[in-house]
Amino acid sequence: MTKFIFTPESDKMQFSDSVYLHTKELMQKGKEFQVEFKPFVKSKSYDQLKGIHKLCEIYGNYMSESLGFKVSDENAKEGLKYNINYTRLANADEALAEALRIRREKELEGKNMTIKEIKSLVEGLQKYFRVPASFADATLEEMQGLIEKVHELGRERGWHNLILTNQEMQEMVNYYEQK
Repeated sequence: MTKFIFTPESDKMQFSDSVYLHTKELMQKGKEFQVEFKPFVKSKSYDQLKGIHKLCEIYGNYMSESLGFKVSDENAKEGLKYNINYTRLANADEALAEALRIRREKELEGKNMTIKEIKSLVEGLQKYFRVPASFADATLEEMQGLIEKVHELGRERGWHNLILTNQEMQEMVNYYEQK
């Protein structure tokens, strides 16, 4: 697909010589073609998602080493999200699940909760209970900030491998220079 660029600052559309020649050629040949206009969407790159997941894997290795047993990738990812404060408020289902877990703990202690207490607990959890957010939902700027927070965490703990390599960082830079 050929892309044209139009910026609000100019009243002219910008496109490369090859685009111009291709368009001119299609018009001279009497061929039909279509031009699509849509806004640019700033989003994180595949390299950023790959990079943050690589950091989760490294973090999991450090956790496993510290605890003396293997920590799953999923638990490492969740732990990292809490450590860098990448969380959101629980939705209704998550709040209910946590309320039911709390109710079960109370039952094991021989205490019962009323329906009214459970409903109140769910409402409170929806206002204050934080759960890990999804990396896939992060904006471009958030993803860049998250990667820096993980690097900072690694520096604070002396975990010198909790960083992306220069090559991985360069891949991200290259991605943005192409855009």
